[in-house]
Amino acid sequence: MLRRLFPNVYEGWLVVVAAASITTFIGGAFFYGFGTVFNPIIDEFGWSVAATSLAFSVRSEAGGIAAPVIGVAIDRLGPQRVLVGGLALVSAGVLLTSYMESIWQFYLAMILIALGISSASGPVGTVAAASWFEVRRGRALAVLSLGGAAAGVMTVPVALLVDALGWRGALRVLAIVVLLAGSLAGINVRSRPRGHRQPLDGIPAAADDDGTRIDAWGIPVRRAIRTRAFVLLALGLIANGFGWTALIVHQVPFMESLGVSKAEAGSTVLAFALASVVGRLAGGWLADRYEKRVVLAGAIALMALGIALMPLVRTIEQSYLVMLVVAPGFGGTAPLRPALLADYFGTTSFGTIAGLSRLCVTIGSFGGPLTVGLLVDSGAGYTPGWLISAVAVAAGIPLVLAAHPPSALIDRYRRPAGPALRRVGRGR
Repeated sequence: MLRRLFPNVYEGWLVVVAAASITTFIGGAFFYGFGTVFNPIIDEFGWSVAATSLAFSVRSEAGGIAAPVIGVAIDRLGPQRVLVGGLALVSAGVLLTSYMESIWQFYLAMILIALGISSASGPVGTVAAASWFEVRRGRALAVLSLGGAAAGVMTVPVALLVDALGWRGALRVLAIVVLLAGSLAGINVRSRPRGHRQPLDGIPAAADDDGTRIDAWGIPVRRAIRTRAFVLLALGLIANGFGWTALIVHQVPFMESLGVSKAEAGSTVLAFALASVVGRLAGGWLADRYEKRVVLAGAIALMALGIALMPLVRTIEQSYLVMLVVAPGFGGTAPLRPALLADYFGTTSFGTIAGLSRLCVTIGSFGGPLTVGLLVDSGAGYTPGWLISAVAVAAGIPLVLAAHPPSALIDRYRRPAGPALRRVGRGR
């Protein structure tokens, strides 16, 4: 285990690195990478763009519906057990996809993959990482989110693998590699034990005024979800999920519709992933210094602007330029969303709360790819879908800005803290 190999390194950072690597494996192979098999599947089976897009929407929605249950399991069983089960489900779903012969098998495989992704990445790593940090939570979650950026980098090699082995052979190889690599990393992912020998954040001063080290706190789930802050954030996440999922699913098919090759189209996803690193790191850095909801609203605004520019893209070079706008905004939201939730509601029930927030994202994610697919099938092209997606994302800005922290509940459920830790929801 990493904590035995690096005993002098704060274990929280080891957990972050391990969880990020799992997100890279899963996201690169089965989220970003699936865009490279989109058109080959259509070509082989003759399905419509909308019907194929619906499978991706089903994947997102199934994962979202299961997310609250998975969140409860994380809180009760711990991240590690849930993670291993998720890896097995993802691999089973991908193998089923590689052998499918009908669209109902495709939908079933997408459901298995969705359940696996929700169990092996996303909330699992976020819950584990958030428990190890408070003062540096934004930075920690930013580093964790880099796993998602690295996942986008895998799109090009996945595309080359599809070209070399065909989409079925490529999926079989990916299923085995991800299962093995993910399991090795997963043994290092756990929540911070109460009374751990290392202080929270790895900072000796992170203690109450009486010198007692601060451990986890949290608002009960039933109280948290009834707050005005949670409702507004949930609505904002729905709007956000609609737009960015539509972009991720249709980015490669859109570029191919402009006449570029699959590898070139995949390179735009690589550009997106690399540009998002700037937003992820900046978002984490700003989250520990300024009011998180304001920073999050700014990131959403940048993403909305970038999606609104997609109809202007006609060449691969123009696509790269647009990625420099939309990707940092998307990247910034990755650490900011969970950091804001952990600040507002604590970490003792964070798995359940993160799962519920994931459900909100996937409600929007279900509609985004399907709406764009239906518009393409109708002959309207991609432009109306991009504009609708941009408006949906922009609708989240005022919702997030209005989501002030539930200060009374925070004061009630957490122990009095020293000045260094009295910045919940307010930044510095």
